Amino acid sequence: MSNPNEVPQQPGSQPPSSGDIPPAGYQPPQGTPQPPSYQAPAPGYQAPGYQAPGYQAPPPGYGAPAAGPNNAPPAGLGYAAPARNTFGLDFNNIAQRFRDTTGVPQQLTLSYWLWIGAAALGVVASLINIFTVRGYLGELLVGAGIVGFIFSLIFAALYIFIAIRLKEGARWARLVLSILAGLAVISLLVQLVTLNLGFIGSAVAVAAGVLMWLPESQKHFV
Repeated sequence: MSNPNEVPQQPGSQPPSSGDIPPAGYQPPQGTPQPPSYQAPAPGYQAPGYQAPGYQAPPPGYGAPAAGPNNAPPAGLGYAAPARNTFGLDFNNIAQRFRDTTGVPQQLTLSYWLWIGAAALGVVASLINIFTVRGYLGELLVGAGIVGFIFSLIFAALYIFIAIRLKEGARWARLVLSILAGLAVISLLVQLVTLNLGFIGSAVAVAAGVLMWLPESQKHFV
């Protein structure tokens, strides 16, 4: 009499034996066909979270790009100045930008006013040349002296604007004025040899150039 719990066998099939069932943890030998959806891992593949022996995590911020120079205007100014790296040509509050030195180091403030003085001396020297040329060479070259005076006004305005940007912490302004100070050194030597009164303006420009590179002034450009 058959047992009702037994599963009927199909004709020709073999009953399962305990030797056909793989034990727990069994892995098929290498080369065994895998299911169609199986993909072998790429060479060097490491499971997520794997760490090689002796591995140490990098410190915070590792690999982050270094911060560039600060582009914000110096803190402590008495007005809202343009960003350091911009040209900053704005006439809305130009009068305040000209006279206000709040928050500017003392050495840089002195350098600023010396640059303003050098620009003014250049205009005065050009004006004097008009009368000098008229006295020695007559009326023929007065026109050339007037043209020179007009150019001196333009250059003076440019000097003053660059000096304003200097006290507002613009690094490009300090670079430009450094070049002008270097040219003033050459002019000073020539003018001293020729006894030209223009040496006063050149000497003022040289002094202004030195002051803007002193340690106290440099803190304004960091």
